[in-house]
Amino acid sequence: MLVTGAVGLGHPALGWDENATHLVGQRSVEDILRQAGAMDGVITPYYLFMHCWTAVFGTSEIALRAPSLIAMAAGVGVAAELGRRLLDPAVGLVAGLILATLPPLSRYAQDARAYGFAFLLATLATLLFYEAVRRPGWWRWIGYAATVLLLGLAHILGLLVLAGHAWALATRWWHDRDRDRRLLRAVPATAVALLLVAPLVVLGLGQRGDQLDWMAPVTLGTVRAAPGSLAGSGTAALLLALAALLAVVRRPERRLVAELLVAVTVPPVLLLGVSFLLDPLWMPRYALFVLAPAALLAAAGLRTVRPPATPYLAGALLAALTLAALPAHRTLRGPAAHHGPDFRAAARVVADHQRAGDGIVYHPRGRWSLRAGIDYYLPGDAAPTDLLLTRPAADAGRLDAEQCPDPVPCLGDTGRVWLFRMWSSGTPLDGAGALGRALGDGYRMVGLWQVTKGTVALFERR
Repeated sequence: MLVTGAVGLGHPALGWDENATHLVGQRSVEDILRQAGAMDGVITPYYLFMHCWTAVFGTSEIALRAPSLIAMAAGVGVAAELGRRLLDPAVGLVAGLILATLPPLSRYAQDARAYGFAFLLATLATLLFYEAVRRPGWWRWIGYAATVLLLGLAHILGLLVLAGHAWALATRWWHDRDRDRRLLRAVPATAVALLLVAPLVVLGLGQRGDQLDWMAPVTLGTVRAAPGSLAGSGTAALLLALAALLAVVRRPERRLVAELLVAVTVPPVLLLGVSFLLDPLWMPRYALFVLAPAALLAAAGLRTVRPPATPYLAGALLAALTLAALPAHRTLRGPAAHHGPDFRAAARVVADHQRAGDGIVYHPRGRWSLRAGIDYYLPGDAAPTDLLLTRPAADAGRLDAEQCPDPVPCLGDTGRVWLFRMWSSGTPLDGAGALGRALGDGYRMVGLWQVTKGTVALFERR
């Protein structure tokens, strides 16, 4: 997983959300905490971590993404160890190799966001859960609860992994004749962890309107596409399901297989259900942690085949998964791998064609990330003057800086103005509101460049 994720780690330009990681991570601790009260409160622990990380390792693309790569690789290792402890070393090995082939894990191993940490901590929590169930001492439950707390701090929706743990605990207690009361220690230990993370949950609920308004409503098509979205392709999802079916039908470990099935299916179903009935919450990356029990189920299914055929079948599955993943991996390493425009290419266009005295403005749609991307690739005096900026985002305590309410006086007598926007059909000024009217009335377009998912236009005063 470390090798797979490291290939092309610094090649794609920073993505839309990665710009927020760089933007906020460079602020003081006081400014990061101040922003938490206005937006991105649930991501604040990650921002604080990245503040410390970048102070030591810098802010290159590789430095920003390295924590995610390390966490994802460690998470796959923990999943393999979980398979070894629950079943046998062969299951752990095959499950780990399956995970290393899946494009979503490589994708988010190369993303400067908290998804790698969520995968690692959710999988580690599952490992510690089963260890505590096997030998239910207080210290094991405390270690489990501490991991659950860290998981909630890394990504609140990662706490959906607890659905599988709750099911396993309840069914084991219900069906075991000699009920070990030490299992009940899980309840207060987990409750304390959830109580400590509750303020972050409350903060997130209060900010969900600002943070989730971009998410599309869930449709039946979304539900049908969910398995393929999670596994990276419909073919990969089908192959995993067929292998897992062997475990379900042959039931090598009936109780464990049922628990893994719940761990795979319930978190996505809960996310999709809430998204369908209440507010949209479904994004496949929010449920990446279910790939670990899915891989374990598939590996356990292969284990039911008679020994002479087992390694050949495992090799065939891994080869088929690799072939199914190749198109996604090729996309993963390209300039369009991350959300948002190719900020590096846009900055290169401006750098190659700008003149002294040029100014730059940003389309209203997503301007915070557009500005942050240009600032990253053209830092300091390398970029044209930001004509509309009145108060930097850090001072405003938000991701978006404050701008001139009326662009006309702020454009002043600037001779040439660059406009950067997300890609769209039509003209560059479509949807730009007052800024579009000001540029359309006082300037004429003299240059237009298309970059991946973005447009750079140059306007010259009439």
